[in-house]
Amino acid sequence: MSSSTRSCPLDFIPIHESADRPLSHCRQCANEAARLDFLVTLGEALFSMLMGWMTGSAGLHALALLTGGDILSKAINWFAVLASHKPPTARFPYGFGKLQFLSALFIGILLIGGATFFFLHNIQDMQSGQLKRAGGVAIFSALLLSASSWLMYRIMICTANHNNNPALLAAAMDNQVDAWSSIMVLIGAVLTHFDFLVADRMMALLVALLVVKLGLQIVRDAVQGLLDMGLPPSVHARIRALCQATPHVVGVRRLRGRRVGSAYEVDIELEVPGTIPIDDTQEIKNWLAMAIKAKVRHIESVQVVFSPGASTP
Repeated sequence: MSSSTRSCPLDFIPIHESADRPLSHCRQCANEAARLDFLVTLGEALFSMLMGWMTGSAGLHALALLTGGDILSKAINWFAVLASHKPPTARFPYGFGKLQFLSALFIGILLIGGATFFFLHNIQDMQSGQLKRAGGVAIFSALLLSASSWLMYRIMICTANHNNNPALLAAAMDNQVDAWSSIMVLIGAVLTHFDFLVADRMMALLVALLVVKLGLQIVRDAVQGLLDMGLPPSVHARIRALCQATPHVVGVRRLRGRRVGSAYEVDIELEVPGTIPIDDTQEIKNWLAMAIKAKVRHIESVQVVFSPGASTP
């Protein structure tokens, strides 16, 4: 077991594609992680809403708004992860992987809108002098929410990285912000006991700004994914090296790829001697596709065509 696997909190996360753990198992783990994230977020939203109402803490109200918005976004995120794993159809020959980027885009926009509204609302409350001391229940609640959000961040970031899944990565970043936000609310609640009553509101404002920053980053990454960017330089170089090391290959005329959700599709044109038999080219094609999928992570499809070139010496 690798060190990255040992660092993950749960045994089923992450799962590498291997002989005993196929790609379908990896996708099952991604589905389970998205479902778990939604259920935990639902519990956090109800808990922070109840505690905010009981204690009157502005910080807990901020967390309730934040996690409340997360419920809808993560429900859509869960659906996007499930739908993106559907096989291609005649109408959608490239599959449904782009749904993951659309889900991430929605999460980012929702975070920006909710945080902006809450920021303005707290400014109005501060101007009207609606300040109060947070109780011990508010402090304990913020601590509990921080621990819960951090655990979910660890789970989601492991799953997202090992599945190359942008929707899960957006959800992981969201959980990380929730954890830091809860810590900030905790600090604000503690400071109110030293007669710094405005601290609760100030921390709520900082939470809102942090959420806006996260939302902008998620939107930027999602838009880049929707624009069909090419292969990362490291992946491109690795595939080219494998092609050049393949027997009978004279050169690489074209190497292109596109990201479809959590996977990459690769299109290669190889230059081979004009005298090579057709059966040999088919063998090269099959061997190279298997080698690329085995040595380069997250490759879903490899298309190889040949063109005649100079004869090998």
